[in-house]
Amino acid sequence: MKIEILNAIDEEIEMCPEAFGGPLNIEEVNQAEDELKVKLPEDFKEFLLRYGSGAVGEAIILGLKEAEFVATPSFVEKSLHFRKALPQGYENFTAIGIDGAGNPVGFNFPNTEIITFDFNFGGKEIIAESFEEYLEKAIREELNIHF
Repeated sequence: MKIEILNAIDEEIEMCPEAFGGPLNIEEVNQAEDELKVKLPEDFKEFLLRYGSGAVGEAIILGLKEAEFVATPSFVEKSLHFRKALPQGYENFTAIGIDGAGNPVGFNFPNTEIITFDFNFGGKEIIAESFEEYLEKAIREELNIHF
């Protein structure tokens, strides 16, 4: 991941460490991949290993450990939940967030682009080409989705 993104997240952690869940170990990440039957994008894995979960810019990123000040439920549990609610073709959806309307934000493996699926109009919108780009947009507050 770009050093500028890591530095920006590190600054946010210094200001409010309680907004992050804490780093994961590789075994926890591998177990999540096994449970979801997907390969997580390397940039999302790096985020999980470094930060676990948390509030980055305007986005709330799900992980496996709950942050003290921010609701960050397990991305594994939320992924399994949304896979049941989403239409056919989303059997490998992995949730990295939930917008303010309850719509999932994530990627549909093997694709690594970050999408949101709007239950109101029944369609997906690509919001970033990668998790790294998603973080960049979140830091610059350019996502145009409401959490």
